[in-house]
Amino acid sequence: MKPIPTKMSQIHNQQRRKQYKRFPCVKVAKMWAQGMTIAEIAQGIKRVDENNPKDPYHSLRNLLFRMHRGYVADGKIVRLPYRVSKKTVRAARKAGLRAW
Repeated sequence: MKPIPTKMSQIHNQQRRKQYKRFPCVKVAKMWAQGMTIAEIAQGIKRVDENNPKDPYHSLRNLLFRMHRGYVADGKIVRLPYRVSKKTVRAARKAGLRAW
């Protein structure tokens, strides 16, 4: 049987959150340029969320969204290119805003 923690600091230490693991943006950008799918990229960088069976690639899709806006690579701000036309991106964004 485990001893009962007596101090608040002991309780706090037991409930620590997992440390944030940085996304390898440059690696993701290279894989994206090679035409890999979101599932392939997520498995390649080991970012598939088994605890969320409805949406296991949520964190990677969120990263791609942020990378399309701009990310830092080699000290410069770079934008991840879309794979579809600007017209399609604009239409998708407009449809998403209508859903709000």
